[in-house]
Amino acid sequence: HSPPIAEGWLAFLTAVRQRSSLPGRYRELAILRVAVLNGAGYEFAVHTPFALAEGIAPASIEALRSEAPPPAAKLDDADLAVIAYTDAMTRAIRVPAQIFANLREHLAERQIVELTATVAAYNCVSRFLEALQIDHD
Repeated sequence: HSPPIAEGWLAFLTAVRQRSSLPGRYRELAILRVAVLNGAGYEFAVHTPFALAEGIAPASIEALRSEAPPPAAKLDDADLAVIAYTDAMTRAIRVPAQIFANLREHLAERQIVELTATVAAYNCVSRFLEALQIDHD
C-alpha cells in the first residue's frame, strides 16, 4: 500500500539478511528472540526454518520460546551473549556495560554493529506485523 516504504524496507532488510558479515546463526537467534519478546508468532514461525538451516538445533529453538533466558546447556557462550544483547536491546533499549563486554568477547566490532541493526530491524518488523495483525492464517 506504500511503494516508497516497501522499497526502503526491502533495501534495508536485504542488507541486514544478505549483505552482513554477521554469521547467520546469530542473525536467526536474534530474530527468533525478538519474535518471542514481542509476541510475534508469525515471525517466529517464518524464521524457524532459517534457524534450522543455520544449524540451530530444534531443542535450542524451542528453548528460545520462553521469555526467560534459555538454558546454557542448549546454547554456547557466544549464542547466549547474542541472546542477552538482543534481550537488553528489545526490553530496555540501553545495553548494560557487562552485556556489551561479554558480546565483545565473541564478535568483532562490525558484527556488533550488524547484530544491533538486525535486532533493531526485526523489532521494527515484528511490531509492524503485530500492529497490522498480519499472521500466517
